[in-house]
Amino acid sequence: MTEGLLGVFALAYSGLVLFALSNALRKMYPPMRAALTAFAISAAVHGATTLLMGEHALPALAFWGIPHLLILPLLLWSARRQTGA
Repeated sequence: MTEGLLGVFALAYSGLVLFALSNALRKMYPPMRAALTAFAISAAVHGATTLLMGEHALPALAFWGIPHLLILPLLLWSARRQTGA
């Protein structure tokens, strides 16, 4: 049960981070570029911090990476709808 709740938390956190960062970047970039830049920034920050966890780096990277990769298609679909393509 706890693992399921952690998975839902990770998915919600990933969605919040990516969509909020993408929305903030839309003031500077077109929607698709903002979405990809948000993912790149998130990957750099979360990837670097999880790799600092020593022996727990791989599970931490999976805890971050899998939900982010699940949210990415929704983020790109949303950006594509905003561009009207």
